[in-house]
Amino acid sequence: MNPGAWPAGAVPVKGWMMTSMRPADKAVVHQVHPAKIGADLTASVISNALLWNGRPKAAMAARVLLPAAGSLAVLSLADLDALATTWPGRYMLAHMPPSAQATRLTGDALMGLGAHRRSATLLIAGAAVIAAGWSHAAWPRTTARQ
Repeated sequence: MNPGAWPAGAVPVKGWMMTSMRPADKAVVHQVHPAKIGADLTASVISNALLWNGRPKAAMAARVLLPAAGSLAVLSLADLDALATTWPGRYMLAHMPPSAQATRLTGDALMGLGAHRRSATLLIAGAAVIAAGWSHAAWPRTTARQ
């Protein structure tokens, strides 16, 4: 279908139209908004530096509050319907199930542990786990996942 012929408010996703995203879909799509990615990366760098320097309370505050503020801002201010039509938005809707999100969270926790223990190896391992979570499309296919 020609993009100019879509009904007002319709969003094409994987070959079908939707007029409004469900809150669960918005929660997934907002993760690729540049402001959210920036908040997450900033929080990780600041938190890991604080953990490396023995300041766990400040590190946990940064690790939780900055991403939460980024999510709140993006979820309330961004045009997530438009973001869902972009390549990153479509990727998120198709390839970011809870298992991939849990993998990314596990990698973040591993990075935090690495920073706390001052282990570059654990930091790198955590980053690799996060990358694996983002690369869900490359994971082996199962019969349950299409």
